[in-house]
This record gives sequence, structure tokens and C-alpha cells, in this order.
Amino acid sequence: MLIGAVEVYANHPFVILGTIDWPELHDWDVTLPASADAHHVAIKTRGQVDHTRVSFWSGGMPLLGEVVFDGDLDLDDYRICVGDLEYTNQWIKRIQQSGPQRVIVRVDDPGHASRVHVGLDLGADPQVHALPSAGEPRLFEVLVAHGHDMSLPNERGLALDGHDSPHARLAAALRLLSSSDPSKPWREGYEAGLIAEWLRWLTLDLDFAAAKSVGQQIQDLVRSRRSGQDGILSPRDASQIADTVLEAIHHA
Repeated sequence: MLIGAVEVYANHPFVILGTIDWPELHDWDVTLPASADAHHVAIKTRGQVDHTRVSFWSGGMPLLGEVVFDGDLDLDDYRICVGDLEYTNQWIKRIQQSGPQRVIVRVDDPGHASRVHVGLDLGADPQVHALPSAGEPRLFEVLVAHGHDMSLPNERGLALDGHDSPHARLAAALRLLSSSDPSKPWREGYEAGLIAEWLRWLTLDLDFAAAKSVGQQIQDLVRSRRSGQDGILSPRDASQIADTVLEAIHHA
């Protein structure tokens, strides 16, 4: 699951990941997409062109982009730090483990990264899990630690942990809504509200009140398309509802 994210603005095309201490860079091959020592990884980015987004995942991470580092880092005091090459900016995240631990780093474009995914707490032998887990089309695959909770809410959360490819993410999230349960009448509104809040970052003027209205529209559309005992939306219905909702918020 996503446990944190930061956007790094830097003068030089590198993001440093690891302990708070300054790394020894003179022995590193900075021509590579990533270089590492026992405590840090230096990831080559697009530099001043634009910011680089660094996302941290615990127990499960999306298999997006390419692996540029998969090894052990010795991290002190249950913390991991992200900074630019000059360390004028630092962002520190509390993590579950201290000391040597496996860290996986994937980037969207090796050598010119704009998105960096950092996987923690994955263990020695994680499994690949399709998202959504039931039926095509797949949004992406997820690397998951043994025993990690991949229940429906967590799958839906992974689908909504980004705003790239909004139609595909929204359609996947709609397919991952819980089935109707008369004993939990509040759940439909709660889950639709989470999706509506996610939509707020896709348009400039979708405020809280408007998002609440969109959440009700999502509930109505989902109810009109559900069929069968499980009440799960078909991929076609989910795609059509996503089209309707995205058009509505952009013309609101």
C-alpha cells in the first residue's frame, strides 16, 4: 500500500534515497540509471526540466516502469530520507524496520526518471498479483509480500493511488466496489465518496460539495448497472460509467 509520496525539485538530475547522512558519491558511476552503496541509492532523473515524484509502498507495490535497484539498504532509526543532490531539500519518512532491509526501486524512464516507486517490507519472495484480481482487463500487476492484505478495499486503494490514466484507474476502481449489503447501507455512499474525492484532482473546480454530488451520481449509475448475485460490475459497464463520470466533471 502507498504510505507516502513527495515531489522533489532539484538543480541536478539526481534524487538521493536512503539514510539522512550525506552519501559518498565520488566512487559512484553517475552514468547509470541508479548507483548505490550500503546506505543510499542515487537515482538519475530529468533534473531541472520538472519535478520527480517519489512514492513509498509497504508490503505491496505496483509493477510499473523498470527496476533500477533491488538490494539491501542499511537504514537507521526506522527512517528513510529523500533529497536532492545538494541536500537543500530533505523529506524523511518513518518506516517499519531499522537496519539492513530489502528495498526495490522502479522508475518510469531509466536515466530520465519522472516517477520513482520505492518498495519496502516486501520480504525475500514476494508474489505477483493482478489488479483487479478478477477478470480482464488488468490495470497493472502488483508485487505483494506473503501474508499482505489484498482485500477488496486495498485493491481499490491501489487503483486510486495515482491520477495517470484516469479512465483506466476509475473503471478498475468501479469494478472493485463492494457488493450491495443491506446490513451495511452506509458502505455504498462511503466507497462512492472515496472515488469522488479522488476525482477532485482531475479538475480545477470540483469542491467538496460538488464531489459529494458526484458521489451520489456514481452510486446511482452503479446501482442501475449491477446484475447477478454478486452485484459486481462488468468491465464494459464500469468503462461506460467511467466515461459518463469523467465527462460530467469536465463539463460541470
